[in-house]
Amino acid sequence: MPRTKPAGTLLAAAGMTAMLLAGATGASAQVKLNLVYPFPDFLIYTKQCKQLAADITKAAKGKLAINALPFNSIKMFQQPPAVRKGRVDLMCTPYAFFARAVPENEAVSTSASDPATVRANGGLAMLDELQQKYFGVKNLGWTSSGGRFRIYMEKAPKFNDKGMLDLAGVKLRDNPIYGAFFRAMNATTHPLPATQVYSALEKGVVNAAAWATIGLKGLKWDKFLRHAVEPEFYHTDMGWFMNLKKWTSLDAGLQKLIQDMVIANELAVRKVLLEESKKERATLAREGMKFHTVPAAAVYSKLAIDSAYARMIDRLKKAKRPTGHVAKLRKLWQQQ
Repeated sequence: MPRTKPAGTLLAAAGMTAMLLAGATGASAQVKLNLVYPFPDFLIYTKQCKQLAADITKAAKGKLAINALPFNSIKMFQQPPAVRKGRVDLMCTPYAFFARAVPENEAVSTSASDPATVRANGGLAMLDELQQKYFGVKNLGWTSSGGRFRIYMEKAPKFNDKGMLDLAGVKLRDNPIYGAFFRAMNATTHPLPATQVYSALEKGVVNAAAWATIGLKGLKWDKFLRHAVEPEFYHTDMGWFMNLKKWTSLDAGLQKLIQDMVIANELAVRKVLLEESKKERATLAREGMKFHTVPAAAVYSKLAIDSAYARMIDRLKKAKRPTGHVAKLRKLWQQQ
């Protein structure tokens, strides 16, 4: 995998806050933060998470150190509550992994936008406020935009008379990110963490799975899945989150350093993921992957978004929370 840190970008962000950091922290003891992440170390998303942690540590010049805990030291779906409770300080994880607690997180994976746009229009600030209020975490940034998702299948897909994907007889691996979309297509789903999918494919427990436009080869799922369904849907939604009490305990210099570097990372990583997505598609096609386009592509794409927002509203109602803000949230995160 290529390095995901563009030359100068993150260090420039660090330099902008160096004087403030030095003045604010003085001779105080080093702040130590622990970071968790959900995916194996060889995936580009994990590499990016750990690289950013290393860059922030270097830029802090002894004032702060971020320690990335070993993979699976805390199971992926247990990581958000661990950060919420303060057992761990930081997580680099999909927003969808704590969307039950903050249903509005669905806005990120379904977004038609990019980090710079949602920062400028207030969409990210709106979501940050909700996450602080309902989950006790500070949303530092959407750090892995640029990738998208496809459904990959063992056998060629079938389409019904309306031009939609027909998933009858397909055993599809599920995930919190796209589960509502699959159920809207009446799919038979099996929820599995990424680390168990290879074995499930090998044993025939599942014969299809969705994954991002980068990483299928790293996971080696392409050994079994030889057909890909397009158009692509959703966006990779890895974000950086810190326990809110820990965040507010940091002095202004450290807060600015971390925030500035996360913002710089958002822009830089997006460019990398867009390019890597193109490269991996070309490699898969060259190695025999067959790509199939859903005839009713516009309907398929709209259903992906509508189903996620329907789940969002349903979860909010079950939690007895208001839903009047959802239309505004959707508008901000769908702005192109």
